Amino acid sequence: MTIQPHASRLQVATIVGFTVALTAGVAQAGPPVAAGRVDTGTRSVTPAPARPHHVRMMLELSAIFAAGNRWYWRDGGEPNRVDWQLPWGAEALQAKLASTDGWRFDGNPYDINALGHPGFGTMTHFLARENGYGLGEAFLISTLASGTWEVALEWAEYGSLNDMATTSTAGVPLGETAYQVLHHPRATRFELRSGVGTENGAAFATMGVSGELDRIPTRGHGTFRGGRRVAFAADLPSDERGVRAYDGGARAMIAGYYENRGDRQLVAGVATRFGYRKQADRSERAWDLLTTVGAGPSLEYRLRRGDLTLSVGADVAVEFGMLKAQAFDAWRAEHPDAVTRNVMSGRARPYYFAVGASADPRVQLSLGNYRASARVLGRVFGSIDGADRDQEMVTGQVHFTDDEAAAEARIGYARGDVSLHLDGRLHRRGGRADEIVASSREQTALVTLALRR
Repeated sequence: MTIQPHASRLQVATIVGFTVALTAGVAQAGPPVAAGRVDTGTRSVTPAPARPHHVRMMLELSAIFAAGNRWYWRDGGEPNRVDWQLPWGAEALQAKLASTDGWRFDGNPYDINALGHPGFGTMTHFLARENGYGLGEAFLISTLASGTWEVALEWAEYGSLNDMATTSTAGVPLGETAYQVLHHPRATRFELRSGVGTENGAAFATMGVSGELDRIPTRGHGTFRGGRRVAFAADLPSDERGVRAYDGGARAMIAGYYENRGDRQLVAGVATRFGYRKQADRSERAWDLLTTVGAGPSLEYRLRRGDLTLSVGADVAVEFGMLKAQAFDAWRAEHPDAVTRNVMSGRARPYYFAVGASADPRVQLSLGNYRASARVLGRVFGSIDGADRDQEMVTGQVHFTDDEAAAEARIGYARGDVSLHLDGRLHRRGGRADEIVASSREQTALVTLALRR
């Protein structure tokens, strides 16, 4: 296999061709200009959609790919040489476009896969929305941009299955939330919070930020689409050793049905969500990694009677995950010489790719200034075996399964924009590698003071 130190003419031509094809394709799908309409719940007028800016979208994507190509070929491409496992030339293009032989799971570090590629999806989705495309069209543009990157820019690399599974899909909850919040800042309820607590007996402090935007009509009934209900949250607990964890995510309902009858509201639809967790190692509990991208049905029922509001809801989702295998350390101790999948070999914080499912029922009650809520979360994952970047070298063929269960109860008091909350949380992570089983548990108590706007 001959390694080519610079981008070939065929590679450059393919990048340009993909970009032009992408722009030409979405140019046929632009929404027509329509008259502004009145939201029957808020009585606010929704502006008529503008015509998509096809040329501007093409120029912005071209700038992204030009910068990306420059970054990829820094130092003559030396940082990426280890990934050049396909031959340069038309053979690589044929392997990716004419068969499945050119696609595998990559071996990138956790944060590149868990943050970098979702970040690319967020950017391309957001830019498409800013250029006047609908949510579905933005997803298509982001998917084609991600595919172009895999096929043309990373020419001699296997196309990354996990990148295609997380880039544009994570761009929907992240990019749509950013787009909606930035266009409706006054309707968004932001919250800043800080607090102190204990986790398995260890003290910590925490800071967090979140936002919720709900533009689903509160009168009548009908359907909606395009991110009318979105939310985001991020928390940063720390102790004397530094940051204990990075935890955050976003959720966006992309379509659904609503029905309002007097003091009752029912909302049913499809929700997408992204979650990221990177937990540092501590003596009282182990480190953890868990990033998920998922979508599935969502249901919420709300009842108001005077000062009393009761809300009951649930989300169910199919998820793609990147996570720590709880039983891997014990399995590795029994198989010290086995060669495992790339993202688990010789890494201080190994992880694997998985498909899973989750359920998240919840209930919230408010009476005057008092609040109470409870929620549970259940998840199961199974590793996606085979198609590893270094599959031919793998000798330790092992199937991983992991699960997560969490429960939280909260009581609080709110006065104006200030609220005080007391939380109790239980969390368990368990896993299996062949016949080896392992698990970890955390018990957390937390007091937080929050300011809402």
